[in-house]
Amino acid sequence: ALGQAPRPWVTLSPMRCVRRALGLASVLLAAPLAAAVELAPCFLTANEGRSEAAAQCGVVAVPLNPRNPEGERIDLRVAVVDALTEEPAPDPLLVIAGGPGQAATDFFAVAERAFKRILRYRSVVLVDQRGTGESAPLHCPSLEEMDLDGESSPQALAAKAIDCLDALDHDPRFFSTSVAVGDLDIVRAALGYETLNLYGISYGTRVAQHYLRRFPERVRSVVLDGVLPTTVSLGPELALDSQAALDRVFERCLADDACATAFPNLREQLGAALARLREQPAKATFAHPRTGERTEVTVDHLTMAGVVRLLVYSPMTASLLPPLIEAVHDGDYAKLAAQAYVVSEAVRELATGLNYAILCTEDQPFWGEIDLAAQRATYMGTTIVETTQRVCEEWPAGEIDADFKAPLASAQPVLLLSGELDPITPPRYAEMAAAHFDNVLSLVGPGQGHGMMMVPCMHGIVADFVELAPTSPSDAAAIDVSCLDRLRPFPLFVSPLGPGP
Repeated sequence: ALGQAPRPWVTLSPMRCVRRALGLASVLLAAPLAAAVELAPCFLTANEGRSEAAAQCGVVAVPLNPRNPEGERIDLRVAVVDALTEEPAPDPLLVIAGGPGQAATDFFAVAERAFKRILRYRSVVLVDQRGTGESAPLHCPSLEEMDLDGESSPQALAAKAIDCLDALDHDPRFFSTSVAVGDLDIVRAALGYETLNLYGISYGTRVAQHYLRRFPERVRSVVLDGVLPTTVSLGPELALDSQAALDRVFERCLADDACATAFPNLREQLGAALARLREQPAKATFAHPRTGERTEVTVDHLTMAGVVRLLVYSPMTASLLPPLIEAVHDGDYAKLAAQAYVVSEAVRELATGLNYAILCTEDQPFWGEIDLAAQRATYMGTTIVETTQRVCEEWPAGEIDADFKAPLASAQPVLLLSGELDPITPPRYAEMAAAHFDNVLSLVGPGQGHGMMMVPCMHGIVADFVELAPTSPSDAAAIDVSCLDRLRPFPLFVSPLGPGP
């Protein structure tokens, strides 16, 4: 970034970088007075309009810099999905999306059916976190648009992120979780709610926990789905945990007669395919999954690793791996290219600038020493840690509360949800968080991946927990969780046509 034009938001503050984690007072201890929100009927859409949900939408203006309430303001998109009953419970469910970078309204448009039971008795509140959706989004188009022919090395990806930093409309230092939870309480007050129930998924569990830390008197119950403990810094364990999840796929295949017969050497085939693509990227011609047009692109080992990483998030998509790995090993790259475009749809709406604003404030500065040898032994290698380190050398660290990384203790009722095969927030993370909660129910979905709320079994469990808000673990034991015993992972494909008979 040296020698480039000044960043457009630098004039907002003379500081090149703010203080990092230690010694900072709380960014927002209490919500300022907020005017009531004017809501109007709207539709929440995602997946280019393929997912849609009806709601009431409005805007709440908040200070860009919470330390300067009279300065520049940004608009937060707010939506309320009304309960079905005429007399809903007074405390709605606040749904907090993951990413970092996903808008809550986008997440709900896709996941609406998972909240139908809850909506019978209480409303759902959605706030696009600052930096996402329509709340002053921090987008990096060059990183969010699928470009298989572009350079994908850690150096090239970091250069794109740094170029994006120069083009942002707002100072990313004010887009941290510590600031965002203050926004949530401003919205709560503007909507007229005394207390909230919280549901957070993935990174959203970090937001939910920090809101609970800052505003415990405003929280009635908490559901954390894909738990990220406050003490964990994302990055160094991603490749290791994803490799562990992939190893479970290989083990499942070998334990299944049909899969073992069709694919006896998946692990070796993947290693050979990655090595070949690392040495020589390959051309692939395929029918584009969205347009149907014949398309030619270049794929390399990072393409392969990226596709595998996203497929192992869910046992349903992980089921595609055996025939895909064999096809790539045999020199058929069309399926890999097509799958790369398919999985990219899942992350295309993420605000990458917000992602780096979070990582470079709340994660990378706390990494400590990294075992690079262990990283290199995984199928993902060191790409994530190398790219993030390079970006965060230039990306400014933002506002963070002094106690942000401390263990969170709470007496409020907390439900922890984990997938047994989750490649990014494994069950051990829930165990770490649970150690500090006095009133906690922790559940693990056998054979499941990242994000348990989309599993139909969980719809009733979560609704019952929020309705009851148990006052003790013994009260929580009354909730019927027997459907967990019936969960099984999706069967692995033994051919492109699907699982065996």
